[in-house]
Amino acid sequence: MARIQKYGIKYPFENKNNDNVYIDLNDSTKDELKSQVLHVLFTPKGQRLRDPNFGTDLTKYLFEQMDSVTDDNIIKSISMDLKAYVPSVNLDKIVINKDENDDKNRILIIHYSVSNGNKVEHTTAAVKI
Repeated sequence: MARIQKYGIKYPFENKNNDNVYIDLNDSTKDELKSQVLHVLFTPKGQRLRDPNFGTDLTKYLFEQMDSVTDDNIIKSISMDLKAYVPSVNLDKIVINKDENDDKNRILIIHYSVSNGNKVEHTTAAVKI
């Protein structure tokens, strides 16, 4: 019987599997890195007990004026946080787009690449802010 390799806890946390585990696990290193990126993005700084710098300051920008200066600050902050806590991900670019249906909302799109041996896979993660 072949063993199935699992890679870390899937984020956001779910329990939709039939593997007799309490929460879902990632099936590949690419999925694991995407879970790590999302975990860093959705965790506010100061929330993790023994590592208060883990996470991002996205919640700090919730009620800020959404202009190019704020967008630049968000991009700089996120790129520093991701480089610090998910160093195996190579950030290609971070883009903030306006939501077409609502002027006040923005969509943060992170383009990154993952090296897997000689192969490089490009991936995106999108978050509504």
